Amino acid sequence: MNYNLNFKRYSLLFLLFFLMATPFYAQKTKAILTFKDGTVKTGFGRLVGVDKVKFKTTKKSKSKKYHFKTLETVKIYGQDVIETFVYLNVKNKEKPRVLQRVVEGDVYLYKFVAVGYSPGIGYGGGVGGVGGVGGVGFTTYGSHYSIKNYYVRKANGKRATHLGSNQLFTKNFKKAASAYFKDCPKLVKKIQNRVFKKRNLIEIVEFYNSECRPK
Repeated sequence: MNYNLNFKRYSLLFLLFFLMATPFYAQKTKAILTFKDGTVKTGFGRLVGVDKVKFKTTKKSKSKKYHFKTLETVKIYGQDVIETFVYLNVKNKEKPRVLQRVVEGDVYLYKFVAVGYSPGIGYGGGVGGVGGVGGVGFTTYGSHYSIKNYYVRKANGKRATHLGSNQLFTKNFKKAASAYFKDCPKLVKKIQNRVFKKRNLIEIVEFYNSECRPK
């Protein structure tokens, strides 16, 4: 059996997994960069890595990378929407994270989407087995995935709080959301009665911003 070949094969699959785990935008996508010193640059750009944006002022000019720590916001123009990205401290995380702003108000809602391909390794036999011994060996399988993580932040808060994701196994959303919005009993009641569920996060935050404004 060729262990070196198998190792290289799996290494390439995992490399592909990490490369695809960040949002992708074409370099010719319109973008607006607002820096923390107030400077605004309009041109074309895309997000690269986990905390940088690759930007150029014209389609023919040379591109330059900017770290998000120097930026207030990055706006990327899609076909139908303008997506706004910010660099925020996240509760229980050592480093800030680039998040897409979805709703703003007394409570802000953000999301982080990781998309890619996740290779799988399991036991099998017969045709398709890799490195099989006695008819039983490793088989490879995989699937494309899209994981959406949602974060909330009070307007006067310095850190965003992870409130849930679309993953099958995640924290108890009803409990976490009820605790976070405890200053608005009528919203908590809707969450407890499952009028609002995890899939209604936008509606939950908008309800808070319109019906539960701090006095």
